[in-house]
Amino acid sequence: MADLLKSLVSRPLLRASCRLSRSNSFRLAHADGGDAIAGRRLASLLDHARRQVPFYTDRLNKLSAPLGIDSLRAIPLLRKSDVEANFPDRITDGTDPADWRMMSTRGTAQRLITIQGFAKRDAVRAANLRMLDRAGGYRPGMPMVEIPPEVCEEVCGELGEVETGVTTHLWQMIRGGKLRDAKSIRDLRGLVERHWIYNRKTYSGFGMHGSNPPADVLQTYVDRLRRDRPYVLKALATYLITIARHIESTRQTPLQIPVIKTSGSRIAPSWIPELERAFGGKFWNDYGSAEFGSIACDCRRHDGMHVFDDFFIVEVVDDDGNPLDDHEVGNVVVTDLMNHTMPMIRYQIGDLGSLDHSQCPCGRQSPRLNVLGRIGDVLHDVEGKVRHADLVLEQIERFDGVAAAQVQQKGDAWYALSIVPVAKAELDRDRVAADFKRWIGGDARVDVRTVRTLRPESGGKFRYVKKSC
Repeated sequence: MADLLKSLVSRPLLRASCRLSRSNSFRLAHADGGDAIAGRRLASLLDHARRQVPFYTDRLNKLSAPLGIDSLRAIPLLRKSDVEANFPDRITDGTDPADWRMMSTRGTAQRLITIQGFAKRDAVRAANLRMLDRAGGYRPGMPMVEIPPEVCEEVCGELGEVETGVTTHLWQMIRGGKLRDAKSIRDLRGLVERHWIYNRKTYSGFGMHGSNPPADVLQTYVDRLRRDRPYVLKALATYLITIARHIESTRQTPLQIPVIKTSGSRIAPSWIPELERAFGGKFWNDYGSAEFGSIACDCRRHDGMHVFDDFFIVEVVDDDGNPLDDHEVGNVVVTDLMNHTMPMIRYQIGDLGSLDHSQCPCGRQSPRLNVLGRIGDVLHDVEGKVRHADLVLEQIERFDGVAAAQVQQKGDAWYALSIVPVAKAELDRDRVAADFKRWIGGDARVDVRTVRTLRPESGGKFRYVKKSC
């Protein structure tokens, strides 16, 4: 019976999901003008938020300009503290909680729960398939392997979705007379995506081994990847670089994995050649979050990530919320055009980045986003200048004997380095301290200690640069 049901529904549902989710939706948006689509959706979102969401009523009623693009920048930034203080009643639209899915961000310092309704969940699915299609050429049914952080993003409580198989759910729809029920159809589409469109396997993370598992453990990952032969490998950055360096250090034949992606954390640019050599494919950048889903992704030019501007408006602003010019680094701010259940309007997501509105040589006209990492993952040198995590990490890994490192700024001109030495090598801590002091400048205090491994944060991610509270 299950095979019969699957044969009856798989093809049309696959076609429907692809029509919803792949690049047709991008071309349709821009045939009518990306700005026009965004403008209509923004006006609808703002009107809904003003009428139905108490938190936004006062904010939006104060605007003098009509609700739309022209008034967006007059709206105060939405911060995590605003969401937490008004969650859930004042920042949701009063719809039936049975229709909600609750999502929890991992975060590096402060977690946040957001709520998605049916329309937003459909948009998340569409954006994710669009991202996989554009940034790597993934097609439904191609094999994929994911190695995510240890902690699940989803909060699956009473308000979450109950996971069932596709055929079981369809049989329940038939028996319950719900073949035309909108909720049941949407849930079915999600199940088809998760179980039939993606040919996905999930490996467990490094667990107690932290950032530095022993060679035999790393070899199990390599052997399994050779056996499973995925088209896409998507993993935490620490997992990717550690496995890649094991392949290279043991002089093994590179894996033949066409598409490499990071999950939940940023790849240092200096790591990309190592990943591409070891895994035998191409690294593709994409950007997203638990709050929003996929927001932007690389094109074949690999020169900034194209924002899905029919789904989101992305700004880069200073600390006061004022817009910055192209290529200026500031706070990334996101307006989600697809989530009416819990509107996220000018939400400060916590990342640093810059925008480029010039037309890309690939032909797309959507703005391109460059992300430099979390706001808290920076150092200030002795002159007060910002050193981004990428620069810090690249510099330390140039020092002799360093396999991995974490830097913590403990105060003005005081830095603590935790170093994982290269296997079977002794680390000259005094030399590392002197080299770092010379790089950071001035009369800095630099403490260096050696550790066997680096440990992830409570959310499962690794932070290589951070400040003391």
